[in-house]
Amino acid sequence: MERIDNLLPGAGKATSGSSGKRGKPAEVLRLDDQICPHCGQELTAEWVEFPPALQRKYGKGGEWYYHPCTPECENKNDRREWDLMRRNARVGALREKSGLSKRMKGYTLTSFKPYVSPAAARAVEKVQGYLKEWDENRSAGRGLYFVGDVGTGKTHLAVAVMNELIARKRVPALFVTVPELLDNMRGTYNNPGRNIDEWMDSVKNADLLLLDDLGAERANDWVRERIFVIVNHRYREELPTIFTSNTGPKDLAAQLGERTASRIISMCDWISLEGEDYREAEVRRGL
Repeated sequence: MERIDNLLPGAGKATSGSSGKRGKPAEVLRLDDQICPHCGQELTAEWVEFPPALQRKYGKGGEWYYHPCTPECENKNDRREWDLMRRNARVGALREKSGLSKRMKGYTLTSFKPYVSPAAARAVEKVQGYLKEWDENRSAGRGLYFVGDVGTGKTHLAVAVMNELIARKRVPALFVTVPELLDNMRGTYNNPGRNIDEWMDSVKNADLLLLDDLGAERANDWVRERIFVIVNHRYREELPTIFTSNTGPKDLAAQLGERTASRIISMCDWISLEGEDYREAEVRRGL
């Protein structure tokens, strides 16, 4: 394979008015490195030297620019860039409406550390399988139920799933803690003028809903009925829901009632996270 500066006259030389030393390409590129994705032709390369200010900023003399092979392909490139900008804007808008805190927007599968426990490693494997079959899971209204003690990484991993689906599939998703949900409902009784109907409609009909800390509240008939209304609606409409909870399947009926427990068990794959506190384990590993 010949060097590109042998194939393209003057490609490896500095542009007019610059020193040859600073204008020299930082690395050798080859013609077959860049092929038009639309027509398959090899692209013509040109070395573009940066002005001195940009050379100091980026620490290099310039970069290769690949000319579009035809006006038609250039138009397609412009369209692809426009589509990418629209996609990024859509993802940004979905994140802003997700209910996630600033910290949680940074929760990803990459930032989750599966080595803290065997259960965490198994959980990541199950999550990856769920994401791989997202289209089928979405169509069937299939969700996930993360169960484990405080600090085992339930919320981190559940939110990572949500962030992954927002970023890669552009799924409109909503994060709500169950105590916050119930507080908002109670607020309408204490303040009759307060209207949360629109917000509740979003909770019930979100394409993907993450209910965090299910079972953290003290159970009574009012709590059970409020949770049932949401779970039952999403069960009937086959809308995927992700739960995090300290309550396991054996105790779920006692906590939430038989009707709610039955529906959750039917609509979710269960992921158990056991072992030492995830955050404490991370801190110890960093010492």
